[in-house]
Amino acid sequence: MSVAPEFSTPGNVFGFARWAGLFLASAILTLGVAPAFGQRPLGVDVSDYQGGSINWSSVKSTDGITFAWAKATEGLTVNDADFAINAVNAKAAGVLIGAYHFAHPETHLGLAGADSEAAHFWSIAGKYITNGGAYLLPMLDMETDPGTASPVYTKNTLSQWANRWCQDIVNAAASNGVAVKPVIYTGISYSGSWFNSTVTNWPLWMANWPASPNPQTGAPSGNGPWPDWSVWQYTDSNTVSGPIHGWDTDVFNGTSETISNLVIGSLFPPFFTTPLVNSRAVDAGRNASFSAKADGSLPLKYQWTFNGTSLAGATNTTLIISNAQAASAGNYAVIVTNFAGSLTSSVVSLLVYPLQTTIFADNFDVDTATNWTLHRSSSDTAATFNFDYSTLGIPSAPNSTNATTRGLQLKANLANGAVAALSLSPTNQVFAGDYRLHFDAWINVNGPFPNGGIGSTLFLTGGVGTSGTTTEWNGAGSAADGFYFACDGDGGISPGSTGLNDFCVFSGTTVQGSASQDYYAGADATARGADNIYYQSAIPNARSAPALQRSTYPQQTNALDPGTFGLAWHDVIVSKRGSTVDWVVDGIRFATISNATFTANNVFVGFWDPFSSLSSNNVINFGLVDNVRVESPAVAPAFTLQPFAQTVKWGTNLTFTAAATGLPLPAYQWRFNGTNLPGATNASYPLAFVAATNTGNYSVLATNIAGAVASTNALLALAPPSAAQFSAISVAGGVVQIGFTGDAYWPYTIETSTNLMSWSSLTNLTSAGGVFNFTAGPFTNAPQEFFRARVGP
Repeated sequence: MSVAPEFSTPGNVFGFARWAGLFLASAILTLGVAPAFGQRPLGVDVSDYQGGSINWSSVKSTDGITFAWAKATEGLTVNDADFAINAVNAKAAGVLIGAYHFAHPETHLGLAGADSEAAHFWSIAGKYITNGGAYLLPMLDMETDPGTASPVYTKNTLSQWANRWCQDIVNAAASNGVAVKPVIYTGISYSGSWFNSTVTNWPLWMANWPASPNPQTGAPSGNGPWPDWSVWQYTDSNTVSGPIHGWDTDVFNGTSETISNLVIGSLFPPFFTTPLVNSRAVDAGRNASFSAKADGSLPLKYQWTFNGTSLAGATNTTLIISNAQAASAGNYAVIVTNFAGSLTSSVVSLLVYPLQTTIFADNFDVDTATNWTLHRSSSDTAATFNFDYSTLGIPSAPNSTNATTRGLQLKANLANGAVAALSLSPTNQVFAGDYRLHFDAWINVNGPFPNGGIGSTLFLTGGVGTSGTTTEWNGAGSAADGFYFACDGDGGISPGSTGLNDFCVFSGTTVQGSASQDYYAGADATARGADNIYYQSAIPNARSAPALQRSTYPQQTNALDPGTFGLAWHDVIVSKRGSTVDWVVDGIRFATISNATFTANNVFVGFWDPFSSLSSNNVINFGLVDNVRVESPAVAPAFTLQPFAQTVKWGTNLTFTAAATGLPLPAYQWRFNGTNLPGATNASYPLAFVAATNTGNYSVLATNIAGAVASTNALLALAPPSAAQFSAISVAGGVVQIGFTGDAYWPYTIETSTNLMSWSSLTNLTSAGGVFNFTAGPFTNAPQEFFRARVGP
């Protein structure tokens, strides 16, 4: 930005000279030669290099300058000696003035370094970051070489540093009731080398110095990853003598009317600090949530929408969909408004899977190699069943029971220095209809991190629709026939690669490119790279190797970048839904292939080294799979055989039987007059020795995870007993003996009479065989005596 380097270690300048300003300006005081409406306003950036004696009135009236940035701080120790006087005099002259910070992320590392530098800047410039219409938004000057840091920054980590600094300033200002949106100053080569799209939330001040710039009609020769620029530093005092006293000169990409949006104290439209990024997938009955957060002039109001319609009561930063069902699937967005404007988020989707049942499973807690068919592109690969991954410090997989640590270890390109792959499919399995492959996945990467060591970029793979008779990859001679995904563990492929990339989906041997629109990360050249904000939001945490690996292997230092798959367990689903294949990681939708044509219906998991370079340590470079399940949508029970009514004699043994289909097969519960019968949980219910107390309605409830259905009632009744049939009567020894037949187990009452008109009960009888013999009593002197038997007591 100046003829002489402004920072304390000028040898660290990267690609361009030091800068001093940014892009915002506010309500312009129309003094002197202020630009006419419709023209781009001009500005300058200054520091103590220009000294504290700048005639700001002349700069405004004679040179037409309406905005400026003055250096306030650098790193953690430097305070610009002339910042305060420049801020006071520029304001007095009617020049919109802002404060900037010259950053040293290469010295003050990581998020802690960003916090410290932001605090230093705020301690000096905070009182000038205030409402009132005279001050521009604060600016962060990013230009020192991050490659000199240890560990070396990546696009991800340097973008995180810049985002953290800006957010710290936003938060500090908000605590004083002030809304700001810091500007980032950088250069074209620097921006392309060190920033990803996450920084585009902040306005861009781009440094680019053509030989003959035209500030009114020209533009920087590039502004990526930003979609546009807000301020352009079009001359630099170290390279071109600027029109303003040889200073750095700038132009705002707007007019004297619109520059007011960049002045602190103007109503500031909403902007997302936590954007809505990831589409999601969830099983029916589970909860799903979406979150977004915005800053801007208060108050901010949130309104969530579903398929374009506002959701009643959904006015928080987080939307929770409880007990998600098929009707919950669709598109969601959030609209944030304040008095200055409205901001609508990107649209994200929710996929709701029907309830699933497991139709194949392997947790590898024993050696199950005989249950799998292995295919390899070469012998330079390895699959180890029942591998105890705790020996390398890896924790139990999320879906393991009893914290077991046995899994399937996969390796490729062990010694030959040639691309290689292997894949494994369940032997002799065919999965009909809709189904999905579901498993826990880990990619172990050899360091040092974040970039990984030599030969660290290898793919874990998995998919559906394969015959299970070929290696699934797209190397030479491949006959891959399924639909599958591949992802590396270290994000080691160039973001713009048009061949393989960090996240890929395949149809047979064909990798789906970014323009296919199969990736939820977008359709541009970055849609498959780990630097993309989509993957960074999906996998936000930087992860180190397990402690045991760090202590055993010195190369396992530092941490992977956000957005990379390695060194963590992930829940992976590859599903077939009709002609659609979905790839879901940790409940986040990564890709969808539509209009898929299936020629087979098996699944596979695999590993693949797409590069010939050998790993610097194959012991710690591998893929790991655990708790593999093939799942299919559950089907609610339906009866194919209803229990039927029965009328039987007393003492009969009988069985009620029913049959129901469903997936999984349903459980049964028999009921008597609506009350569950203890232990009656089979498809048949046997009943021994039917008695009067057993009569009533019998039914059965068939239940699985998809629902429950009750059978019709089956009435159990006792057949009416037969009338008694006298078979014998005799008198012996003065005693009357009588015999008759009837129905077994029914009670019969014997009655006696001397006149056939009045009867009296003599005795009650039952018989297990239906044959009754009894003594009626001693012979009497009555002229006549009659006997009869009737059913019942």
